[in-house]
Amino acid sequence: MYRKFLKNFTITAAILFIAAAALVLFFDPFFHYHGPAAPLKAVLTKKEYQGIGTIRNFNYDSLLVGSSTAENFNNKWFDEAFDATTIKAIKSSGITAQLDYYLTQAFEEREIKNIFYSLDLFALGGDPEAEFPDDSMPLYLYDKNPFNDINYLLNKDVIFEDIPYMLAETFLDDYDEGASYNWAQYKTFGTQEALSHYDRPAEIIPMKTEDQYKAVIDANVDLLIKQVNAYPETTFYFFYPPYSLLWWDNMTRSGELNQVLYAAQASAQALLSCDNVKLYYFQNDPDIIYNLDLYMDPIHFTADINHYMVTQMQQDNYRLTPQNYLSELQKMRELVQEMEESEIGKYY
Repeated sequence: MYRKFLKNFTITAAILFIAAAALVLFFDPFFHYHGPAAPLKAVLTKKEYQGIGTIRNFNYDSLLVGSSTAENFNNKWFDEAFDATTIKAIKSSGITAQLDYYLTQAFEEREIKNIFYSLDLFALGGDPEAEFPDDSMPLYLYDKNPFNDINYLLNKDVIFEDIPYMLAETFLDDYDEGASYNWAQYKTFGTQEALSHYDRPAEIIPMKTEDQYKAVIDANVDLLIKQVNAYPETTFYFFYPPYSLLWWDNMTRSGELNQVLYAAQASAQALLSCDNVKLYYFQNDPDIIYNLDLYMDPIHFTADINHYMVTQMQQDNYRLTPQNYLSELQKMRELVQEMEESEIGKYY
């Protein structure tokens, strides 16, 4: 009797485990094995879990790379503007070495027509030798080791949360696949909201000296240049997203202004030497950076600004060239001084 019970229990458990694994394998909400199975949509809301799967298993010819400032782009804007099929490779607060990993993975999987790279100045100050992916990520989705896929195939959250959510967004909410990882619809933008997220330093810290940042920034720029030079048939569209006057005020008061301005100059100078690079600079437009109604905090802007950047790049506006990049960066320094003398005083 005991043996019969044990046998039936084992068989039943095995069937349930196999059924659960088959369910996850079919729907595959993290796209670990394949792209979305029709008629399901590519519901992308968990970049740490889904980003690597989209790079390895989706059909695309262009990649949008960046931090959270790039999440509110709609992929379709790039598709329409540049005759492309675009997916996102996003890392929140992503530094250059982390984004370099995603670029490497994409180039291993596809011939890439365009790279649209949101070039954050803070990313150029990150550790150029940082290991990624690290323990903060679901490594079983990254390492190509089939034996630890059990963490995915028999994951109760995947079965009871992610798959139902994928179904609901596909058939009930009419999910926009181009809006992958978009968070703007859940946030409030405006002057008071932006100010509430800025803890202004009470004292001005002395500026960092060149020896405190130059080697790190130069090493990160080298990472970018290596990717650009390795794929001469790919067009790299690098663009500097616009941060609000609050962010620039913080750079001044925290002693980091010279560091971030050097990051802009060093990266621009190096990238402009490459024939397959187009470079755009949105940071010194006072109509954007002075208007706090466009921000939810010192750095994150509305999706309208994301859309604006795409349309302007399509028209080749805001373009940096070897002839104008130094004057455009000098304009940025002058705007920062103007902010400190008058603009920021409107709020403090």
